[in-house]
Amino acid sequence: MMPDPEVVPLDHVPVPVPDLPDLPRFPGVYSWWLAPSTADDPAAAGLVLPVDPSPLYRSESGALLLYVGRARRNLHQRIRRQHLQRTRSSALRRTLLASLWPLSPRWAEGAALDIRGRVDPGKQAEDRLSAWMSEHLLVGWIQLDDVAEVDALEAAWIACYAPPLNTDGTAHRPKLVSRKQDFVQEIRRRSALGGHSDHP
Repeated sequence: MMPDPEVVPLDHVPVPVPDLPDLPRFPGVYSWWLAPSTADDPAAAGLVLPVDPSPLYRSESGALLLYVGRARRNLHQRIRRQHLQRTRSSALRRTLLASLWPLSPRWAEGAALDIRGRVDPGKQAEDRLSAWMSEHLLVGWIQLDDVAEVDALEAAWIACYAPPLNTDGTAHRPKLVSRKQDFVQEIRRRSALGGHSDHP
């Protein structure tokens, strides 16, 4: 049976990234939020969303829901070791880069594509993205015992709340895919120019 997203609250203990405790080494579902200080104007944080933020879901504190994901094995590993460190293993980080780039072309500087075509931003941008996430984002999570429950709750939350940085299962998928493709093309263009850009 699919969990009811109204019964299992999405904003389960969302906390700022710097305040993250030692996360469970168990499966679960997690959510990423834009801090209340820029929730009404994501562009103030440098972020361009594929949809108007005004009708999007918010926590009781006013944080804006951005992304929902799942950890089928280990919440600590997924959040700490991947989403907060390694872009090549994090769809969230790759989507953030593509969503920050329109307002600041610097996010493409030094980036390359790996052999699988995934974005590798380079050490400098990797660290800068981690710092941006630490400054602007909050994280919520819920531990679950069964992988089937994890899959079902993630799907339920995405279907119910349509997080703007989730690609799969959302009506804004075409806009987000197009933005990510544009970002990849910019990386290829810069690579062809030897890593330089004619944009300011």
